[in-house]
Amino acid sequence: MSEFILIQHQATEGPGTIEEEILRAGHQVRKVRTDQGDKVPGDVGAFGGLVVMGGSMGVADQAKLSHLKDEIALLKKFVQAERPVLGICLGAQLLAAALGTEVAPGEREIGWFSVRKLPDAFKDPVLRRLPENFPALMWHGDHFPLPKGAAHLLSTEKCSCAGFRYGKKAYGLVAHLEMTAAMVDEMVAGSRKELAAAGVEVAGILEDTSEHAEPVEELARVMWRAWVGLSLS
Repeated sequence: MSEFILIQHQATEGPGTIEEEILRAGHQVRKVRTDQGDKVPGDVGAFGGLVVMGGSMGVADQAKLSHLKDEIALLKKFVQAERPVLGICLGAQLLAAALGTEVAPGEREIGWFSVRKLPDAFKDPVLRRLPENFPALMWHGDHFPLPKGAAHLLSTEKCSCAGFRYGKKAYGLVAHLEMTAAMVDEMVAGSRKELAAAGVEVAGILEDTSEHAEPVEELARVMWRAWVGLSLS
């Protein structure tokens, strides 16, 4: 069994069910908290995989947040080494940037939205068990086109590229499928000013969370287990 690197940028955007499934598979996790001053590893080493979580910052913030440059560099190395990579929201944007894709501000998408599985996802080893349409929590304002050479896996009405795979083991997912209901509640509680400014009703997100979070969590766990299994191939 191996050790996975898990990069977390903010307290309210933790790894949730992803970390649980990595540990359940018998692997270890080395958590890197950039918000607490942890340094991003400079090389792939013997690590079995890399997970990069979300955050309120963006690819455009590299000048003031040097760890973002370090993360992009590390993502490039993991992709080149063909080790498993999983980027969630900001992590997906950083992976897209590492693949040479422009990430830019666009329409804000905050709340539970219907996600559509695209043709490549039906045969994808990680996403194939997901239903054709499913609800997911989206919380982002930056967008990017499908990276060159990547498989297009997911989309929403507002986000044309909500999920992709590059090579056989690098995944970028914009949706927050890692969150439990309690995690969503905590994130909402700490983001009331942001939600008000964006014109998003807190009550609506919480109501949707109570309806969707539990079944989506079960779908996500199946997906994470399949992704973790890529480290053995």
